[in-house]
Amino acid sequence: MRIQIHGGHVLLPGGIKKADVEIDSGRIASIGKLKKDREAVHLEAAGKYVLPGFIDLHANGIAGFDLTNGEFNPSTGKFSRKFEFYVRGFERALTAFAAKGTTLLGFTVLEAPIEQLKKIFRLIARYREEHECFQNDMFFGIYIEGTFMKEEAYRGAHNPKYFQPPSVRLFRELQRAAGGNIRIVNVVPEWGTPAMKLIRYLSGRGIVCAAGHSGATGEQYLAAIDKGSTLAIHVMNGPSSSSAKPFHGGGVLETLLRSDRVYAEIIADGFHVDKHYVMDIIKRKGIDKCVVVTDSMFVSGIKRLTDFQVSGIKGRMGKGGKYLQIADRGDALFGSLLTMDKAFENVLNWCMMSMPGIWNRQHRALTFEEALRNASQLCSASAAKALGVFEPSTRSLDHNLCSGTGDITIGKRADLVIAGIQRRRNQAKVTVHGTIVNGHAVHGNRGERTHRFQ
Repeated sequence: MRIQIHGGHVLLPGGIKKADVEIDSGRIASIGKLKKDREAVHLEAAGKYVLPGFIDLHANGIAGFDLTNGEFNPSTGKFSRKFEFYVRGFERALTAFAAKGTTLLGFTVLEAPIEQLKKIFRLIARYREEHECFQNDMFFGIYIEGTFMKEEAYRGAHNPKYFQPPSVRLFRELQRAAGGNIRIVNVVPEWGTPAMKLIRYLSGRGIVCAAGHSGATGEQYLAAIDKGSTLAIHVMNGPSSSSAKPFHGGGVLETLLRSDRVYAEIIADGFHVDKHYVMDIIKRKGIDKCVVVTDSMFVSGIKRLTDFQVSGIKGRMGKGGKYLQIADRGDALFGSLLTMDKAFENVLNWCMMSMPGIWNRQHRALTFEEALRNASQLCSASAAKALGVFEPSTRSLDHNLCSGTGDITIGKRADLVIAGIQRRRNQAKVTVHGTIVNGHAVHGNRGERTHRFQ
């Protein structure tokens, strides 16, 4: 399919440029002034912004679907993992993510009985083998978060009943069930030698190794980094260890802030991490090492659901319906209701604000263009680099088909968002009008040969 996007404000690596964009065979083929091709689909984007697609590398569910437990039935309050219901919920969830501008997704599983995990991994593998669709193009892979955690004190909303010691053998079993679709794994360093062995095994096979919900010392975490751990799970949430004392290299927080080899996930809803801390983390780590994620739950997009239970942990809607919390621990949050369009809007606005930090005295307000480039880096390019898919790959393996994404460059995969951005003083409102995944218009175009975004 060939698509031409006309008249938009295109966010290129060098800045904003009013230009046309041509997409051919799933890739960005041309950027500039285009002659209209009568055989192409035409998207009229005058007054709109053409942005790199958002990459959410850490999300648990949305629109009534939870990757670990399946499709949620509001009338019974229960989940179903029957194949037809699981597939229906999976596709609905990916469609809902796409409507919010997400073009690539790391779909996260919570801890659960091993046989349950194997069952859902087989369902996912079967779906990927049997379907050719944009949902398959969006799905980066399975993100195992809870299975290889250890300390109950750092469990967050996870159930320690299902934690397992790190094991190459167990991972191989899970990966066989998943048909090779496991792409990100949380292995906490405090397990010691078993953790180091698994991290070395995973990183040697191109699987992203993460660490979060961890009570490790700085020395333990640094050892994990040396073995190939490169992703810090939702920094300042989880929780993870921190120590201002000089012993054992501090904790996880101090080590990940020092290390240039680690990307830091940030849940940018304003509840998980105060925006002043967010700006401090970005300044300390560098924007190219920070990745905005949602950590969204199946509750996102469901109306009138105030109480729920996942993996034996009870949750409820927080004050004002803007966040989720663990039912019996009012100060502990339970995933989020965040979507990537709102996350992008949040960091765009925070970058345009002059504000004091916690560790830094002041953060200066950026211009709109500077802030837009920063927000795109946080929501697209940095995530692509963390996943190892920013540069195009010459390999033909299925899991590399998403390679070459994260910015708008000729030859890159055509993952794009067409958005309206209304500005008033130093604040902006972002609305996703269209989403293109791997060269296919999956949201915003109703099938017309020529479509004008309102």
